[in-house]
Order: sequence, then structure tokens, then C-alpha cells
Amino acid sequence: MSVPRIYHVGIVVPALEPAMEQFSASTGVTWGRVQRFPVEFATPSGPRTFEQTFVLSLEGPPHIELLVQVPDSVWEKTGLHHLGMWSDDVPGESDGLEERGCAWQGAILDGEGRRSGACYHLLPDLDARIELVSRDASGPRLGRYLAGGDYR
Repeated sequence: MSVPRIYHVGIVVPALEPAMEQFSASTGVTWGRVQRFPVEFATPSGPRTFEQTFVLSLEGPPHIELLVQVPDSVWEKTGLHHLGMWSDDVPGESDGLEERGCAWQGAILDGEGRRSGACYHLLPDLDARIELVSRDASGPRLGRYLAGGDYR
């Protein structure tokens, strides 16, 4: 069986614990460890550092990712935010999405300044995004997280 490309759905919430409780009560999902750390993020207006707080459901794929709302960021509006997709070529796929009219909104860069992960593209006419995630860089992190560790 192949691993699905879409492996999580990201939802921005105003507060993590109440959202976790609501999703657990209504769907039966359980959660991994809450993760909090600063992330350096490239944006079209320049580099920014954001405090990121999120949690992933242990059930999946697709996993449910809850992210805490961050004012003046790509995570500013609450609700459905993105579909997280594995990518073996984040820079190339990012370029391809831009060519198809999906504006780039932010990404983690590699040492050479290329978009390498958490690369968000806005779908035209929708308030939803595709997040390209490097399978090589993040696959092991997800495995560690799902086994009870931290995502970092």
C-alpha cells in the first residue's frame, strides 16, 4: 500500500485545549504532545519568526493538525487552513503551484535559501492552502512524534 500524499488537515483555532476537547468529544481522536517553539519563516515581505503552537491527532492519515492562531501571520484566520502534502521536491512543486496561480505565502528555507518545508500556497478563489512538506526532512519527525516524542 502506498503512503498517501495528503497526510494531514490543518485547522487554525483560537485556543488549543478547548479545540482538542471538542474534536476528541465529537470524533474520538486522541492527541500527541502539544508542541511550542519559535519557527523562522520566509514570507513574501521578508523573514519573520513566529511562536508556533500545534498538536496532531494520533489517528490518521489524514491526521488533524490544530494550530494556534497567530495575529499578522499566515495563521491569522481561524478555520480550515491547509491540506498537508508530502513532497519529494518542495522547491520544484512550489514553483509549479505558483505557475498555476497559487500564491506563495510562506515557507521554511533551507541553507541555500530555497523553500524546503512548511511551504504554504493559497488556492485561488478559496481561503485554503496547500502545505508542501518535505518527506525526507519531516517524515522521521512525524514518526518520532506519533511514537510519543517531540516533532522537532
